[in-house]
Amino acid sequence: MTGRLASPRFRRRTAWAIGFLVVVGGLVGGAIAIGNTAHHKASPIDRSKRAVFYRTPATVRLTPKERLALFVTASRFIQTAVARKHLDSAWNMLGPEMKAGQTRKSWDTGNNNVVPFPAVGIATWDIDYAYRNDVALDIGVVGAKTSDWAGKTFTIEFKRYPSHPGQWLVAAWVPKGIGGVQQIRSAARTPPPPPPKALVSAKWLIAPAGGLLLLLALLGGWAIRSSVRQRRAARRYAKLLGS
Repeated sequence: MTGRLASPRFRRRTAWAIGFLVVVGGLVGGAIAIGNTAHHKASPIDRSKRAVFYRTPATVRLTPKERLALFVTASRFIQTAVARKHLDSAWNMLGPEMKAGQTRKSWDTGNNNVVPFPAVGIATWDIDYAYRNDVALDIGVVGAKTSDWAGKTFTIEFKRYPSHPGQWLVAAWVPKGIGGVQQIRSAARTPPPPPPKALVSAKWLIAPAGGLLLLLALLGGWAIRSSVRQRRAARRYAKLLGS
């Protein structure tokens, strides 16, 4: 260790390293001391009131009669509101959430908040969740033959309201997932593109690859030569200090 401390180069590098650590430590310590200078935007907590916690409602098991009623309502909604046919008969199937932001007149024009689809029937359906007065179904809808869409999946939510006891009303109609090419007839009929062809022959890569290997070899030789010379110089310097 005495020999290393006697080296001016080692002492100079040590001094630079210590100075760098001192600067970094000062910056970190200053940041910790100053802390977060951003303005606090959080809403104040009123501890005089009782906290409100959301609790997931208990699931229920639907009876066959309820399942049939939900399927019939979903089928009627798809044949009218979704397919944009006989819209006047679908207005009374909507819950307050679906009626919000539109009037009966705007609803009948077809420019409403229900996502349209050229549906002709239901292929599959399943219950997503079922609570006491809130049920959601995942439905696979079949597209008309005159449409480019072969099918699409949607989620429809039903609710029962105190103003309509015993009646399921549509609270939401949302597309599920992203439609893929397998759901579009024209895309399914389109043949796959041919495999790409190389524009340049592989033999033209020999020269660049050879040049790169030569460059790496030169750099490696230069690094080894520099390391050997540095070690030799260090040994000679140590001998001179020892004498």
